[in-house]
Amino acid sequence: MRQRVGDRRLGPDGSCRLPSTKSAYGFSTWHRTPDGAVAADEPESAWWWYPSNDHPLDKATYDVSVAVPDGTQAISNGTLQSTSSRLGWTRYNWRSNKPQATYLTTLAVGKFDITTGTSEGGVPVVNAYSKDLGDNDGAARASVERTGELVDWLSGYFGPYPFSSAGGYVPNTTTGYALETQTRVYYSPRQFANGSNTSVVVHELAHQWYGDDVSLKGWKDIWINEGFARYAQWLWSEHEGEGTAQELADYVYAAHPADDAFWKVAPGDPGPDNQFDIAVYDRGALAVQALRNQVGDDAFFALLKGWPKEHAYGNASVADFQRYAEQVSGQSLAAFFDTWLFQPSKPTAPAARSAGLAPSAAKAVPVRPKSWKKIAATDTVHSG
Repeated sequence: MRQRVGDRRLGPDGSCRLPSTKSAYGFSTWHRTPDGAVAADEPESAWWWYPSNDHPLDKATYDVSVAVPDGTQAISNGTLQSTSSRLGWTRYNWRSNKPQATYLTTLAVGKFDITTGTSEGGVPVVNAYSKDLGDNDGAARASVERTGELVDWLSGYFGPYPFSSAGGYVPNTTTGYALETQTRVYYSPRQFANGSNTSVVVHELAHQWYGDDVSLKGWKDIWINEGFARYAQWLWSEHEGEGTAQELADYVYAAHPADDAFWKVAPGDPGPDNQFDIAVYDRGALAVQALRNQVGDDAFFALLKGWPKEHAYGNASVADFQRYAEQVSGQSLAAFFDTWLFQPSKPTAPAARSAGLAPSAAKAVPVRPKSWKKIAATDTVHSG
């Protein structure tokens, strides 16, 4: 199936004719900027700017064709196929040639500085920065310009990069989140307000495998997206010498007492009100480390690479992941998944020890890993 999106225009004065003033259920996903507009949001986004069945199961390839006044650019997913100019208008034609969920489509219209390159692994990279980012400009570039390097690094864990291009864009929006829009990640300038942060770039790029290549069957399966994207940040922390994944897992487990509401959210099915709760991220990544310890490194890293290949360009659920983990490891994992993903309570100390964690007898919280501040700075990736 190919979805065609075309003939969107800006007015002659640069004003947007698209539904920036429309809202539904109390929110809007079309964001005005000083020089244009952006479509990027989750879980709902697409139907603000083109007719669609806005559910992750309805994946398609895309052609996006947008005409804008000369001097303005239109940025979307995939690769730029062509541009043409006529009577003061320039048309940009973008193509995503791999299946893509509707909420992962994006469109940015405005005045951008665009950089291009190719990663050492051969992945074309296109990044774009609004020309009015102010003090956030340098930190944004210092982070997002490492996209090619990070794609190659993540490929070592997750397998070959699954798409025809990579990159990100930073428009001058007032939102606070980032979003893994397929091949062209959306970043809010606020992600870089405190300086460069490669951790958020790692998070969003990890989604290209976990969430974009393999998309969830239903929103209750969000752990497969967010737990593994957060865990990629833990692996990056280890790579940078700022705290191992095990140290981060021990810290998360110890930092939240048993009566903390953190444990009331079950990452395996958090419910619509808690879809992007911090527990889905941190407790979700904790479950990933516990799984690693349970099955051993050989099976775990085979699982990390095998999962995107097993369900390439399709959809899968937490139940599918459990079955695959059992297949790869040769272990029965029903009780493990129930304890770490589905029980609304803190796993007991014996359960933690059996999963390779180190609950302290003195109940002292371990020293906070150096990377924690940068990781925690991405806690708002899906918050307005």
